[in-house]
Amino acid sequence: MDFFNGLLNELTSGERPVLSFLFFLNIVLLVLSRPIVNLVAPNQDNKTQIKIAQSLNILVLFFQIVDFGLRRTFEEYSGGYLIDLGVSLMVIYTGVFFYSVSGTYTRKRFGKSREVDKQTIYLETYNSRLVNIVLLTVIVLTVIYGLIKIWGADSLLETTGIFGIFILFMSFTSSIWAPDIVSGLIILNSEMIVDGDVVVVEGHKDEFIVARVTLIYVVLYDVRNNHRTLLRNTQFIKGRIDNFSRIASSDGIRQALRYNIGYPEMGETAELREAALLSFRKDVDDMFKRSFDACAIKDDIKINRNKPFEWRMTNAGDYALEYTLWAYLDRIPNTKVTATIRRHLMGTMYKINEAVYTASVIEGVELSTPDLVTAKLQTQQPDDRRV
Repeated sequence: MDFFNGLLNELTSGERPVLSFLFFLNIVLLVLSRPIVNLVAPNQDNKTQIKIAQSLNILVLFFQIVDFGLRRTFEEYSGGYLIDLGVSLMVIYTGVFFYSVSGTYTRKRFGKSREVDKQTIYLETYNSRLVNIVLLTVIVLTVIYGLIKIWGADSLLETTGIFGIFILFMSFTSSIWAPDIVSGLIILNSEMIVDGDVVVVEGHKDEFIVARVTLIYVVLYDVRNNHRTLLRNTQFIKGRIDNFSRIASSDGIRQALRYNIGYPEMGETAELREAALLSFRKDVDDMFKRSFDACAIKDDIKINRNKPFEWRMTNAGDYALEYTLWAYLDRIPNTKVTATIRRHLMGTMYKINEAVYTASVIEGVELSTPDLVTAKLQTQQPDDRRV
């Protein structure tokens, strides 16, 4: 108790209320760090953010206690340096906190709501992103101004000071970050891609779930390989993007499967060949119809049951006839769970393929196409020469 009384006596009348307020503010923030972070970013895994906030509060308290100890131990120490460092950290933390709060508010105010995994989330839009950019600029300039005032470096506020250097730095580096910001605004303004959509990006064969669109980059979940992928906004939109979550009609996503069916055996006469061809076509039609009926009664096969399969002969090759089967899938659910999308897309197509094979066995349609080799026999002419 005497230690703290001595410290209070050494502090000036102007320092006492400020340092006391900062000390108790850090204790309050340390205790309430978990609910504050969860309030800023609800329905998210905030363990890392909570640890960072708690560590920052503990570090600031440590600086204050060490500064008080140095005041008592060394008479020549005038004090204040470690406290200024702690206050600087609090100013930076406050700027990050206000930007996070403003981001949550702008998404609710200017963004769009969407239900993903039975939870209502708020997505970024063109308007909310513009507001965030303006707020980010104001907060960054305010934090810089506060740091300058804390350290008493008012000379940096001149034209040739820190703001001039900051503007010069931003202008020289604009070619690096500006295209990604503009590309992010284009993505949001198009309203064609939002969080939770399933897309295929040109140059990448796998399907991705859009997890998050930020100012600089896009976070994607690889559906097939079950890992996360990060692409800069400029890389993301530089090519074609197919969005499976935005269908062109109510029929659903149109997917294709190709089959090579061996040529049928033909008869000697035109009538026999015509009859054999009609029988072959009937068997093929019955095979695909049977496969659709088998898929329509299974709930785990996500097809549009109101839209039967379509098929056509798309190529007459050297060894087989190529038939293409088109199936219409149900609308993809709004989810960020890769396993759910795998069952809906890949699992459905694999089961349709299995149903077609089962129907081919029942209908007697041969899907295997062995190579056909035609051997030409040459008759050897007798040698009339006599020895």
